[in-house]
Amino acid sequence: MTVPDEMTATVHGTCHHDCPDSCGWVVTVEEGVAVKLRGRADHPYSYGELCPKVNRFLDRVYSPDRVLTPMRRIGAKGEGLFEPVSWSEALAEIAGRLHAAIDAHGSESVLPFSDAGNQSLLSMMGMDGRFFHHMGASLLERAICGPTAGHGVRMTNGSGMGLDALELVHSKLIILWATNTRLTNRHLWPTIEAARRDGARLVVIDPIRTLTAEAADEFIQPLPGTDVALMLAMMHVLIRDGLIDRQWVDRHTIGHDDLAAHVSEWTPDRAAAVCGLDVGVVEHLAHEYGTIRPAAIRTLIGGEHHENGAMLYRTMAVLPALVGAWGDRGGGLSRSVGAYHDALVDGQALSRPDLLAGRRPRTINMSRLGEVLTDPAMAPPVGALVVWNCNPLVIVPNAEVVRAGLARDDLFTVVHEQFLTDTARYADIVLPATTQ
Repeated sequence: MTVPDEMTATVHGTCHHDCPDSCGWVVTVEEGVAVKLRGRADHPYSYGELCPKVNRFLDRVYSPDRVLTPMRRIGAKGEGLFEPVSWSEALAEIAGRLHAAIDAHGSESVLPFSDAGNQSLLSMMGMDGRFFHHMGASLLERAICGPTAGHGVRMTNGSGMGLDALELVHSKLIILWATNTRLTNRHLWPTIEAARRDGARLVVIDPIRTLTAEAADEFIQPLPGTDVALMLAMMHVLIRDGLIDRQWVDRHTIGHDDLAAHVSEWTPDRAAAVCGLDVGVVEHLAHEYGTIRPAAIRTLIGGEHHENGAMLYRTMAVLPALVGAWGDRGGGLSRSVGAYHDALVDGQALSRPDLLAGRRPRTINMSRLGEVLTDPAMAPPVGALVVWNCNPLVIVPNAEVVRAGLARDDLFTVVHEQFLTDTARYADIVLPATTQ
């Protein structure tokens, strides 16, 4: 919506941050300047409440530290010394340096690097893909956040579809597994409280006693990285004690006999020793899950931040199938609604992979950026790095290795950013980005 400078107007929008809540907000604009931001009271999920980050979002928009003009580096990489240049100068230099990298080592020597700083269709998964697909640049696997869990769930369920979190209001047993809902998914908490007022029992499973754990009816605290052992023992008890939904299993699953043979070794005693729990806790949890319906497991991405994280979600997704939870309203596994988005939005129409025209560029895992930039055997070497929607020096593992890669004199780096971030300080060209 464009607002003439002489008008005062109200503009409605939705938060674009990397968060499952998609809160609605309302902005008052006076003479072309946003002067007030507040939550939209009639939003069906957030009901007018915004998180502290978005409550102060106008401070970010109008911060005196914003990058407002293209800049060229004039000091050493990392010093943060730049001079302003025109858009024409900046774009001409970028085009020339990208051509030079391609001429020297081929189009795969260009690495586009972005993530979920802004989750809009255009900023995260849209027009940038067309540009780099047409170029034939290296592809990026955004593997740091979310995809690991998604792949794990799909290995069991065949898709990433899951229980809509709002359906938890119909649950009678809610297990929050590896998610601190009261802080990181705060707008779901009223739904959980509504379910509890209607008789639902809340169990929290987390290696840390979080604020969410403090509010639970039952808190189970396994040792970090041992969740899969607990899940396997739950399956052991469910099968041993006849608590599975045999009709559902026979109609909708495959591999039950193989699973039963595998989990027969995972007795509650064995899992309790691995997880640092009492045997009775394991037995009780399994019996709760096998006897209370509808039963829902709610998780996010905390569990994937360990070795074999995908296997955790692959294993977790087996539990609802064993007890037939998917057949109940308010039952199943709730993790992400991203798969619904993927089903409704034609991502290929946005990013146009057909522009690769038969080429098959290499795919680089974003979590290996430091290794990729510093490995002398990398062929072709990354000669140009284009960063937007992301601050890799902060989010990518092995930050000092990433720093060493960014400091390479022979690496041309472009950063499209709102502020002079840690990564932007190593850029050759910095381009200003919008906040929406």
